[in-house]
Amino acid sequence: MKTKLIPLLLIPVLLLAACSQAAPAPVVTPDSNPAPTEAAAEAPATEPTATPGEEAMATEETTTTTSEEQAAGEPSLLDALSEEDFALFQQAAADAAQRMVGTMQSSCIEVLIPGGRQFPLPEPDYNAKRPLDLSAFGDALAGLTPERAAEIDSLLAAKTVPEIQELMADGQLTSVELVTYYVDRIQRYDVDKLNSVIALNPEALGIAAQLDEERANGAARGPLHGIPVLLKDNIATGDQMPTTAGVYALKDWHADRDAFLVGKLRDAGAIIMGKANLSEWANYMDPCMPSGFSAVGGQTRNAYGPYDPLGSSSGSAVSVAANLTTVSVGSETSGSLIQPARVDGVVGMRPSQGLISRDHVVPLGSYLDTPGPMGRSLTDVAIMLTAMAGVDPNDAKTSDAASLDGVDFMQFLSLDEARKLRVGVIRPDTQAAATVASYAEMLGQLAGKELTEAEQQALLEEVVLPQLGGDPDVAIAALKAQGIEVVEIPDDTLPPSFDTAQPQLPYDFQHSVAEFFSGIGDTAPVKSLGDVVAINNQDPTNRAPYGQRFVEWSAGTEMTADQFAGVLAAAQALADNWITTVLADNNVDVLVSGTSYSSNAGAAGVPALTIPAGLDPAGQPQGVILSGPYLSEPKLFAVGYALEQALQGRVEPDLDATIQQIEAVTGQ
Repeated sequence: MKTKLIPLLLIPVLLLAACSQAAPAPVVTPDSNPAPTEAAAEAPATEPTATPGEEAMATEETTTTTSEEQAAGEPSLLDALSEEDFALFQQAAADAAQRMVGTMQSSCIEVLIPGGRQFPLPEPDYNAKRPLDLSAFGDALAGLTPERAAEIDSLLAAKTVPEIQELMADGQLTSVELVTYYVDRIQRYDVDKLNSVIALNPEALGIAAQLDEERANGAARGPLHGIPVLLKDNIATGDQMPTTAGVYALKDWHADRDAFLVGKLRDAGAIIMGKANLSEWANYMDPCMPSGFSAVGGQTRNAYGPYDPLGSSSGSAVSVAANLTTVSVGSETSGSLIQPARVDGVVGMRPSQGLISRDHVVPLGSYLDTPGPMGRSLTDVAIMLTAMAGVDPNDAKTSDAASLDGVDFMQFLSLDEARKLRVGVIRPDTQAAATVASYAEMLGQLAGKELTEAEQQALLEEVVLPQLGGDPDVAIAALKAQGIEVVEIPDDTLPPSFDTAQPQLPYDFQHSVAEFFSGIGDTAPVKSLGDVVAINNQDPTNRAPYGQRFVEWSAGTEMTADQFAGVLAAAQALADNWITTVLADNNVDVLVSGTSYSSNAGAAGVPALTIPAGLDPAGQPQGVILSGPYLSEPKLFAVGYALEQALQGRVEPDLDATIQQIEAVTGQ
């Protein structure tokens, strides 16, 4: 679900304003991008005729089509969009906004007011939260002395995955020690505090010991050998851990096998240490539910202090930020990986849809969803993406990304590669001014006075620019310092941008969940969203303490398959048109843009990357968001590397101070 980043009272106005700008895009049927199924036909990978890196660059370069080329060749998705389909999209957008904002106005008005929710949030009074089971680690924890834990603290400080590998190769650290060290930190900082970990793998120490033995015998499998990973708990594992998506109705579901991406990680030598908490149902449970909450896992909290962790991959981001794992895997529908990574001070990548298989990942929207890696450095994220990418016969979409199968993304972390590119940086001046004016009016009405010019400037610097993705001058200066050509793009020159996720989600959610659990067969915990609603309604206070209206609306949607095809066609066309037009009209390879444009990446299926950019004036992490055309990951890695080297923007959180703030709220 798209993260809420602007005053939500403005949503109807923004949607109506956007939808009033008529835009004609692909007549796409729902089965043109099917969700992964157990019986999907195998899609063979394309055999490269050059080195993987050359193939990747060459393939990506052919994906960007200029306005002139479109005029002379095939029609764009937008050109093919019918007025009828666009009208269906408009109506679905208006209906979604009316339902969501109406619910908030009547049930959780504090969400609509800037600063209305005070973080860190306490948990609701309910009893469905599952305690974290540490019993498998008791002996190992007892053997970890404070002195050795402090030594490992020093050894791991700011280390990348390759540097951790060097420590283990030199005998300074073992994988068993590394798992124990992280579990010790989880016990101290996470249990009933940050709440970023929803389950630990009782087999983790045994797996670590086996991998230590392989290393000692000279049989290390690669850069992830013996490295602990946390998976967002919508990614299925065929081990002793359940896969819950944070949902009470799924709390005891044990998958019969690993997701394809999990198998890839295990083959690479990674240790699946546990599961990360998430916003329940990927942040599509209820408009009043805060990001980072799930009935099974409780309330995830930002590692940096009294800030929203955002979601839905809240636990995946917070656990990496707090050094509770080396790396993690999240997933994104529309902003739910990039946004928590941004505000939790880590690197996160939403890959092109199909680059990582969606097989055995509990879905929200099959036309939007993709898993993606998080880490404390771009190096770690590149290594994770290399390990997880690949063509999967259970997800036909992966055949579209076959040209990047087998590519080592580490090779693109190069200033030389970045300097070959032109980067467009969107200046949000018009949007920022309008948002400041809206905030000022709203706050002025609440305070009974007009805000002064100085107060409005503070609002711009401390609230609005951070919400919109940070000050663009930071990215511009960093890129220019690295010798990269920058094109500044005023936001009043952009094509209209739409929330392309909300209109399609109710139907897609209903049908994707039904298809997913139908593929599980008789062992499925539920068959439909209707089953979930009924189970929660047996004890709503404990099973759905914030409500379940998104689930109810989706379970009861009256949209037909033909209507969904029209809404989907419009959403994909509008998102594709936005990014294609901005890239072509400004003759740039990569975009740096604010948070309000992130939903375009989901509907267009294109990649996005966020790089830490220090702290805002209030002390919350900020990030620079990059995006590009389909399969442009090599270029995003190159530009991201240049930014990472220039900004050095990752700041370690003061966890002791954060825990004090949490304990003051929770009383624990």
